[in-house]
Amino acid sequence: EQKFRNAHSSKLEAHSPEYEKIRFLALTYTRLGRLFYNENYCDLAILKYKKALEYVEILGNDYSKSQIFKFIGNSFHLYNMSDSALFYYNKSLKTDSNLTNRLDVEKSISKILFERGERDGTYVMMKSNLDKIDNINVRYSYYNTLGEMYIKDKEYDSAAYYLAKSVNS
Repeated sequence: EQKFRNAHSSKLEAHSPEYEKIRFLALTYTRLGRLFYNENYCDLAILKYKKALEYVEILGNDYSKSQIFKFIGNSFHLYNMSDSALFYYNKSLKTDSNLTNRLDVEKSISKILFERGERDGTYVMMKSNLDKIDNINVRYSYYNTLGEMYIKDKEYDSAAYYLAKSVNS
């Protein structure tokens, strides 16, 4: 690891052997994080994602860094630590604010805000984002999330409307 950290002090050449080793380690730790996350071992997932983050920072890849921040946020959310989840979601948005990442992260933020009782702002954010979505699968995911939120609010007509739209997925 020290060898890789020393490599960070000088500019890494893309696709050089050192770059590829660091990239491999970043991917490996990211995948380990995902495996632990999928099995609901959030504490282990967070540890692996943070280790992946160390290597991604060496590579200087903002997109990958934003994804790992999002994965850490997802892990904290699953772990019922919403303040930490929001912290990492916001780091993800600050690192890479491209539309796809923003829509995904804002949907996760909306779920937390909804759980906290901030219903009006959540519905506004979700519905305004629907107008920005080109990818049909992302749109179906938004419909499903809105449907679930309306069910929890016992607004069954709205829930039925959005869940029916999500059925096509």
